[in-house]
Amino acid sequence: MINLTHTQQTILKAAAQRPDGSINPLPERIKGGASVKVINALEAKGLIENVSINPPYPNWVLTSAAYQAIGQEPPALPPVENQIIDTMTEETDTPEDLKPGIFSRIALDYLFIDTLETRKSDSLDFHNVSVWGVQSALEAAFQAGVEAAQRKTSQSRGTRANSKQARIIEMMQRPGGATLEQIAAETGWNKSTIRGAISGTLKKKLGLDVSRDKVDGGTTYHIG
Repeated sequence: MINLTHTQQTILKAAAQRPDGSINPLPERIKGGASVKVINALEAKGLIENVSINPPYPNWVLTSAAYQAIGQEPPALPPVENQIIDTMTEETDTPEDLKPGIFSRIALDYLFIDTLETRKSDSLDFHNVSVWGVQSALEAAFQAGVEAAQRKTSQSRGTRANSKQARIIEMMQRPGGATLEQIAAETGWNKSTIRGAISGTLKKKLGLDVSRDKVDGGTTYHIG
């Protein structure tokens, strides 16, 4: 059982009401150094984690342990940001039976064409001649959008070989792992930024198996 102060309970219960479980905004009375102390205390108890994908700006959200500590069940769905990424990854190929409806709606809304279906006639029909070009253009635009979404998703999940992120991963894969101090010296990032990158990017975004150990008062991170 985790012991919580009244202030900590208030923050956790308020965050639990938000769809993304964010602890922000904190109560108005908690500002400056007080907010830092509160956040550090909650993190030390494993009740919040930084899931920001933009390291300089932390995004502290509740962990499963936080929901349990206030007697609530963790939400069944992941944060909205992750849902969007997952949807783009798993459903960028729109089912064939949905495409005609999408094309027809676009044609009606922007081209004022009420149907893309060929009108049957014994003689040459202007609709038959003109609409095929419109439909081909719609299909090409749609496919370009799908490919762009796939590239964006691939780039967001990938890691450049020479990036700081790649270097952090390489360091944490060493037999002895890497300490925050070692990572900070290599990247120039502060410890809060590093923790955010590990929690939000390496663990949540890239799905890496990250573990940490306390050694001589310091924290060592490993990738199994």
